[in-house]
Formats: sequence, structure tokens, C-alpha cells
Amino acid sequence: MKNKITITDIANIAQVSKATVSYYINGRLDKMSDKTAKKIKEAIEKTNFKPSYAARSLNSKNSQLIGIIIGNITNPFSNQFVKGIEDYANTKDYLTIVASSEFKPERERTYIESMLSMGVDGFLIQPTIESSSYFKQKETNKPIVYFDSPSTLNNERYVKTNNYEAVYDATKILINKGYSHFVLISSNPYVLQTRIERNKGCTDALNDSNISYDMIIIDDDIELLKQRLYPIINNRKNVCIFAFNNSLLQLTYDALQPYIHRIPEIGLIGFDHEQWCECVRPTITTINQPAYQEGYTAGQILFDAIYNQNQVDKIQILNSTLVERESTNLKK
Repeated sequence: MKNKITITDIANIAQVSKATVSYYINGRLDKMSDKTAKKIKEAIEKTNFKPSYAARSLNSKNSQLIGIIIGNITNPFSNQFVKGIEDYANTKDYLTIVASSEFKPERERTYIESMLSMGVDGFLIQPTIESSSYFKQKETNKPIVYFDSPSTLNNERYVKTNNYEAVYDATKILINKGYSHFVLISSNPYVLQTRIERNKGCTDALNDSNISYDMIIIDDDIELLKQRLYPIINNRKNVCIFAFNNSLLQLTYDALQPYIHRIPEIGLIGFDHEQWCECVRPTITTINQPAYQEGYTAGQILFDAIYNQNQVDKIQILNSTLVERESTNLKK
């Protein structure tokens, strides 16, 4: 007997067609007699045959696979999001294929092509700005749900958090605490819709209150961050640093080590990273996104589209929560 058993082998042993075996694998017992089903069952048990997903989908509309493209798989937000979607996908007997694009359009396109060739039934994508136009070019009929940072806010399926409102409200609270100058730290804001919203939420709140600010655009270069940040905070009092994602928050905290004794006179706020922010001293104020819920909700939207049920709102915006900790506990 060959090491790898195929549908053809099962069909030969049971003396039925490959299509009939495929019907059996996909639970279509109405397509055969009880006697035929029994023969296929015995052949599968005898050979310990494990059908591939391609085999399962031979005569099925669904592959039982969904593709997830994350911007950065090492991000704590991403971990919780994937956990949410996998928990929901499991209720539908689906498996997930996860890839990390690093927010690079060319990698994103490569993963999309690969997943399409695998026959995934739908996509969940944390997109770059270019994602939507690329899918339009592909003219694929696979349902797509964008999450966290939809590339447009048009008539697409997406789930996201209230980035603009959450950042605007948090900035106003910090202004009311007595912070009189802000330093905004962001990666390139024009790569992701989320970055644009957070940037605008903060600058709108600052401009509405006539509060001055500096903007630092950076990735993961801590020495460059120190060079740009230190001259701003050296001789300033009541300055607040707002890092617009959790990796930049940790980078900023590390860069601030010579100034830790000045917190909360130098304030620090960022996003997510909840466990870490509770453990460090001083503890760090964050805006926490409901990442697990976002993943679970994205799954509901996607499977509603896969099954063409139209029972779930295809656009959903979830609320983030401001958790105030020691790093912004400024006393007027």
C-alpha cells in the first residue's frame, strides 16, 4: 500500500467513483445507498485515510478554510484578534490560514494570490491603503472583511474601533489634567487608515484647545527617537507623549529611561499592551481596543457573507476604553 492514500485509492477499494467518495467525505450521504456508504466507510477506516481540504471541497461549495492577513503577527492586538476569529471559525468547523504582511502591499498581494490558489472561502484582512483597489482588480467573488484599519470607509464589510473619537476624548482628558504641550509619535500615518484617524483625533483635540505639539514620525530606531525626543522634553514641564501604537509605546518607554523619574510631569500614553503596561513602573495609561471581540465580530460578518444570510450588520465600530494609570496622573 502506498504511504499517501488518495481519494482514488478509496474509490478503488470501495469500487465506487471518486465523485461518490467526495460526496461521502462532504457528508452528502443522500447521493448514495447505505450499502455504498458502508463500503466507503470501511475503506477509509482500513487505510486510515485523512482527506485533504482540497479533497473535501471537490464536490462542495466550501473549502472550510478562511485566510487571515495580519499586518504584524507579533503585535498583542493581532494575537487577540486571531484568537477571536479562530474561536468563531471553530463553531463553523473551519480552519484558518494566517499570514503577516508587515503592512507591505507587495507581501499582501502575494499572500492574497496564494490563499486564492488554496481555495479559501473568504478573507479577513488588516489592510494597507492599497488593498481595496487590488481586490477590485482581481474581481474575486470571495467575501472580504477588513478589520482594524479598513482601506476605505465606503460600502465594504469591516469591523474597527472608534479610533478618532477615542483619541480625541483621551487627549481632551489629558489637556484637562494640565498637560500644556504634546509629542505625537507615529509610524508613517499614510500607510493605514487607523494611523490617519488617530493622528487626526489627537491634532483636532489639540487644535480645538490651542495646545502646541510636535510630531515625530519613526519606526523602530530608538537612537533616532532619543535624538528627536530629548530636546523637546529637556526643559519642558507638563509635556505629554502620545505613542499611536503599542510597539511605539514600548520603544518610547525604553527611550524615556533617563527621564522616568519625571513621570507623570512627563506624561506617557499609548495603545493596548495591557499586561505589560500594568507590570512596568510607573504603570502606563493606555487606550485599550477590544481585540478579541473585534476578531469574533469579524468572523460573524465573514460567515454571514459566506453563507449569504444577510443577518449581520456588515459594518461595525466597537468602542475602545481609556485606562488611566500612573504615567498620566498629573496633579494640577
